[in-house]
Amino acid sequence: MTTEAKTSAEKQVEEIRKQTSFLGHPKGIGTLSFMQLCNSFASYGMSAILVYYLYAAAPGGLGLAKESAAQLVSLYSAVSILTGLVGSYVADRILGPRKALGISRIVQTLAYACLAIPFLDIYGYAASQFLLCFAAMLVGRSLDALVGKCYDLSDKRRDGAYTITYIISNIGAAAPVISGSVALATGYNVAFALSAVFAGVGTIAYYMTEKKFFGPIGLEPDDPIPDDQKKAFMTKFIGAVIVVIVVLAALFMTGTLSVNKFANFMSTAAIFIPIIYLVYIIKSKKTTKEEAKHVMYLIPLFICNCFAMLVWTQSTSILAIYAEESVNRNLFGIEITPAAFQTLPAIIAIIWGSVVTALWTKLGDRQLSAPGKIGYGTVLWGLGPLFMIIPFSIYGPGEKASPLWLIIFYVIIILGEAFTSPVGYSSASLVAPKAFATQMITVWSLSQSTGAALSTLAVNFYKEGSESIYFLMIGGLTCIVGLAVGIMRNKIAKGMGLNE
Repeated sequence: MTTEAKTSAEKQVEEIRKQTSFLGHPKGIGTLSFMQLCNSFASYGMSAILVYYLYAAAPGGLGLAKESAAQLVSLYSAVSILTGLVGSYVADRILGPRKALGISRIVQTLAYACLAIPFLDIYGYAASQFLLCFAAMLVGRSLDALVGKCYDLSDKRRDGAYTITYIISNIGAAAPVISGSVALATGYNVAFALSAVFAGVGTIAYYMTEKKFFGPIGLEPDDPIPDDQKKAFMTKFIGAVIVVIVVLAALFMTGTLSVNKFANFMSTAAIFIPIIYLVYIIKSKKTTKEEAKHVMYLIPLFICNCFAMLVWTQSTSILAIYAEESVNRNLFGIEITPAAFQTLPAIIAIIWGSVVTALWTKLGDRQLSAPGKIGYGTVLWGLGPLFMIIPFSIYGPGEKASPLWLIIFYVIIILGEAFTSPVGYSSASLVAPKAFATQMITVWSLSQSTGAALSTLAVNFYKEGSESIYFLMIGGLTCIVGLAVGIMRNKIAKGMGLNE
């Protein structure tokens, strides 16, 4: 690129970053927000009914055992986040965030379409899960990266932009009500088709506006692989994916590998991969001794988030089944779909998020340190499953529980999320070594994978009729971990290099 061309590109970027056309932000934030809205509707809509589709009797569903259905949902959560780690590398070094984002959204649309075709049955489900994971292997955290690139480092609107995408994502969480109602009225395949439509609309809007709204922003990877190495890398990458698919298909077809064995294997891997990544960052020659010390003290907070995600995954698996079978869903003569309960967290998150943000602002210097917030927030996460022991003990087989039990469960755990989620990413960025600023955020997000993996393993101990013991184990361990971090908050904060 010539000096004149560089100057022209720099001026264009500067002009784009000064825009205030979308709620005081650049127009590109509007495009990304709309895409996020459509993607949230598609993703939430699918995930809310997927577990029911898996164990519903044929021909409407796939007729799997409930335990297998719950385990497959947890398995997908673990694998998709791990493949997202590969996606961050591909976006940063091969495609660039804009190309990665666009291509991945096309692949996701095809994935939802596979679920929408009735005669594909289990093959459609398998294809959709592969395509969704492949999309994650392309995109990583590209949307978040592109949002940040729309601002100068000193631009104070940056936090507001991430808040907008967060709120819009929660608006998309209304999808379970829609997809659940559509599935009840017309069948699961039609509901999945609706997810494909939402995903497709968001992708089309992105491609129609991205050149005009982003200019050169995010077009090229930040740390590109030399051109003479790109072809070899992509060949090896695609080859590796094909080999993995062929090997797994052969193992499943011959009966050597079962869903249960594969789920347990991937769950174990999902636990250790983030740990290995953390060790790599700490031991790297690019990390100073002081930076390594700060990262070490982040590990207790990482463990807290793992247990928080363990609790959350119960709401999309075990408690999703509970909502369908054991909850009285008749409201004023109208039967609510079980998927509607998965819309509640988004509504509660907006309320609690506003309350907690106002609380920290009012307390100022008197507010808890980051380890204190995450520690005690994790205790709140643990109180959720402990609370659910009450309805499990009161109501016997065949009896319908009040929906208030599930509502209160969500109120408790989402308050915990308001304490832990924003502070977790903030803490990871604060202790990140200079050479691993983006990777540390990725590692923190992998705690979701570890939590989902722990849930996949925990499901092995779940048996109908022993829910009280199951939730006592999960809730009790989560509270103990959170309380330990809360008590040690001052020492951890000092080790992280944070000011009390």
